[in-house]
Amino acid sequence: MLRLDFNLSRIPESAAAAGWLPQDPLLALVFQTGLIIIACSFLMLLSVFALRMRLLARQRRERFHEARWKPLLAECVFGVPERLPEVPREMRYHFLKHWNYHHESLVGAARRNLETLAERMHLEEVARDLMRSGDLRQRLIGVVTLGHLGDRTQWHELRALVSDRSPMLSLAAARALLDIDAAATLAWLVTVMASREDWPLARVVAMLREAGPDRCTQPLIAATEAASRVEGGKREVVRLLQMMEVAHTERVAPLAGRIARESDEPEVIAAALRLTQDPRDLDIVRALARHGEWFVRLAALRVLGRIGEPADRVLLMDLLCDTHWWVRYHAARALITLPGARLEDLDKVRGTLSDRFAADMLGEAIAEARA
Repeated sequence: MLRLDFNLSRIPESAAAAGWLPQDPLLALVFQTGLIIIACSFLMLLSVFALRMRLLARQRRERFHEARWKPLLAECVFGVPERLPEVPREMRYHFLKHWNYHHESLVGAARRNLETLAERMHLEEVARDLMRSGDLRQRLIGVVTLGHLGDRTQWHELRALVSDRSPMLSLAAARALLDIDAAATLAWLVTVMASREDWPLARVVAMLREAGPDRCTQPLIAATEAASRVEGGKREVVRLLQMMEVAHTERVAPLAGRIARESDEPEVIAAALRLTQDPRDLDIVRALARHGEWFVRLAALRVLGRIGEPADRVLLMDLLCDTHWWVRYHAARALITLPGARLEDLDKVRGTLSDRFAADMLGEAIAEARA
């Protein structure tokens, strides 16, 4: 093996004897510094080359095993393979990654075949080991696998991981708990979802949607009522109301209407109005259509667009002159969707408007409706 032995202390003597080391001390220092930099650059180049070769070797090894795993995993569509895949210890993560991909892609009997294969291979033990490893990537795949396998033996460990500082790991643990037993988890988990603002709301809503409205509705209602009674719980209430889009509308609408009536927080009011569907709440919706915050007026106009009555035409005509573009736009849209509204009549009304911006907005809405 080639051995590199740089003894920089000998360079000045040999260089001076050869006559190519500068005699000036400052120049000699610069010269030696340059040699050191060249040596370090050479060593760095060797390190990069070695890492690249290591990466290529690992990728070749992964492709070799994947070529053997994929046919066996695909066979689970029709039945449990007789021959079990061979998984070296260092390839456990990659095998579980492929197993989870197939598990999320298949349904019904094919998915059960995959779970039977995992049981025969004792993948739950592999997943537990990876969950306790120090590598975040391996911990994530271990947690996800335990959720797909429905492993209740790690219930308390997964529940503790929900409080982990890592958003990815904690969210994966929450998802695993839902996969294992959503009914026993949701009552507690929705309160965590409301407080963990580092969890993307879209991911949270997707998880709740998979659990289904029958399971989610009551826990969401209970958590929202509890948060609304706590001083300083505005952010949690807003987030819970946003999560309620997956719940049964007829059950959450009364709570949303009550919050819209009682709350003094504009953000809470706007979030509650998104869920308001009951015509009995039209009085408060009409009042909020003149709220000082433009996004509250906008939310109220969207409600009027859904459940408004012909008597709301005067209010909507006034809001066509609002200073905020989005408010004018939704006022025009609500005018068109009112019961009994006719585009010909609205076109005539448009010609009588003195506000140019209001006339332009109503004309644009009429053109969109006719398109």
